[in-house]
Amino acid sequence: MPNKKIQTVIFKNKSKYVGEFKNNYKLGQGICTYTDGRKYSGEYKNDNPHGKGTYTYANKGKYVGTFKDGQFSGQGSLTFPNGDKYIGKWKNGKTNGQGTFVYAQTIDIYAKRRKYVGEWKSNNMNGKGIETFHDGTKYVGEFKNGKFNGQGTYTYKQSGQGVYTNTSDAKYVGRWKNGVQSGQGANTLMNGDKYVGGWKNGKENGKGTYMFTNGAKYIGEWKDGKYNGQGTYTFVSGEKYVGGWKNGEQSGKGTHTFTDGAKYVGEFKDGKENGKGSMTFAHGDKYVGEFKDDKFHGEGTYVFISGKKHTGVWKNDKLNGKGTLTSPDGKIEKGIFKNGKLIK
Repeated sequence: MPNKKIQTVIFKNKSKYVGEFKNNYKLGQGICTYTDGRKYSGEYKNDNPHGKGTYTYANKGKYVGTFKDGQFSGQGSLTFPNGDKYIGKWKNGKTNGQGTFVYAQTIDIYAKRRKYVGEWKSNNMNGKGIETFHDGTKYVGEFKNGKFNGQGTYTYKQSGQGVYTNTSDAKYVGRWKNGVQSGQGANTLMNGDKYVGGWKNGKENGKGTYMFTNGAKYIGEWKDGKYNGQGTYTFVSGEKYVGGWKNGEQSGKGTHTFTDGAKYVGEFKDGKENGKGSMTFAHGDKYVGEFKDDKFHGEGTYVFISGKKHTGVWKNDKLNGKGTLTSPDGKIEKGIFKNGKLIK
């Protein structure tokens, strides 16, 4: 068997190899320089990089580590032209296994990212890992195809317009899918407010509970981050609404109980009493009829605790139009009313 020997070879593509040969194959230590500026220095086997070596790209990127059959394999570090760097395991030329990716300060979409430490598969974050951002935001949990996916905790800085500037931390703990909250999770805001329940596409969806730091609470159904469906809202004052919601406002049938004992039962629209309903006051009086924007409006009857009764057309809480006054002794007066007064 012929021994390995040092040779210098210039190939048809003008690349140049200086190193060990055996049986006309690169085998052992060698350096190959390409005309486009690429360079490999390290171990060869059967004409391919194999073992420890350094590969420098024409764009100044550099890989330092182990190779197998011409591909990055095993432990190695890859430094990108922009300064990003990966240190960890490789398989078949791709990041695979445990590794750390440190992002450089750039102006692209990754400028927010600082560091990822965790598991990789086929050049993507896959498995368990920790991603820390420049502003201190941090995700600890599971990844799939480079995105938060599975169980994870996201601790973030919260302020308006999606810009993280405040020093107080907010935190989401729960399920993720394709980089957004999805499934069951709990989100605690920097002011202490907390939501626990279902999520979809990064927003509250399904059944959930929102607890305000001032003591108010909503328990019920959500859609796209808003109260939607059936739910109960308890006000900090002690008032309570139980019923339908749409786009964050009372809508449909519901019951509003006031702190003084008064109660409205009926229809709502745009967060106000609108439609047919009844209002029972704490002192015993009761109105049954139509409402508009929290006021008696339309056909209705107001019954006093004394037995007196006003029936007719209402506007802005007062009789306006045709109406009937019935006294406790049964006396009836009919006529035209304006702003609650009988005019003829």
